[in-house]
Amino acid sequence: MKKLMLVLVILLAPALIATGCKSSSDSASSSTAPSASATASSSDGADCPTSNTTSFAKTKFVLHSGLAFGAFHRYLYKPYRAGTFSKGADGRVTAFVKGGVAALFIKREVRLASEDVKANPTLCKAIAAPLAKIGDTVQDAFDKVKGGDASGVDSVNSAISSITSSSSKNGVDIKEDDNPNIGG
Repeated sequence: MKKLMLVLVILLAPALIATGCKSSSDSASSSTAPSASATASSSDGADCPTSNTTSFAKTKFVLHSGLAFGAFHRYLYKPYRAGTFSKGADGRVTAFVKGGVAALFIKREVRLASEDVKANPTLCKAIAAPLAKIGDTVQDAFDKVKGGDASGVDSVNSAISSITSSSSKNGVDIKEDDNPNIGG
């Protein structure tokens, strides 16, 4: 019974943390939005600036996307490939706890990377739409893994590869952080 309570507390902690972070994201996104007078539309209908609207937008994009993509590969993709999420696997509960925290971390970093992409005209036109979809796709993939369906993990990996390739073609190489600190 004590173990069950401990597992429930561990699994609920990320949800509580995510709830607390939501209000700050709303105010952050409004302060970094590009001005309406200096925008053009990207292929997905989003407004893209005609010049940089944030200092070091590419650098911040590389940082946030590298952290997000590195966390995905370390805490979701590699355990999935190793079979750690399968029923009866050693370390399954730990993998799910780390995966849940990582999914929240990834969503946050992708949101921050998306804001930086929208502040740079080249990146905005090239990868704003696919990058914005990754945050929700990661959460959906993790939810599917909990139910035994791992198909979403491969689709997220494909989306990340596509964004990395597109970003590289536009002169911005993303270096994944193999050891992201998802706890702090």
